[in-house]
Amino acid sequence: MAELGNMPPRIQKIVRAQLRNDEHIRLCILGRSALLRPDFVFITSHRVLVIDERYMGILSMSYANVRCNVLFAEIRDVKLVRHFKHRLLCQARLEISVVRNVHWVDNINLRSAQRAYALIAEHIPV
Repeated sequence: MAELGNMPPRIQKIVRAQLRNDEHIRLCILGRSALLRPDFVFITSHRVLVIDERYMGILSMSYANVRCNVLFAEIRDVKLVRHFKHRLLCQARLEISVVRNVHWVDNINLRSAQRAYALIAEHIPV
């Protein structure tokens, strides 16, 4: 588990810009989408926000990318998937389904993924 204060400054700035006044962060976790480039997952009181850092070619300049910014009202289903590699490494993949898309956050620590799954599942409409 992570805290907002421990995240890179660019990520903190983007998260604070995305939050509304009545919204607070309930959970911060890290997933690994590529080697040593984590997905920063924030579950707030109203939404799921996934941010990653990307690099621009040879210039080695990085920028932050908002991969997923989904309100709980838009989420149709959430799944916790564990394939063979996830079982070996004690990890999981979180699949968040919206109307025409599925957002994956892969290679999350199993305990963190279970907490994230529980938080999202309790907020999605039936």
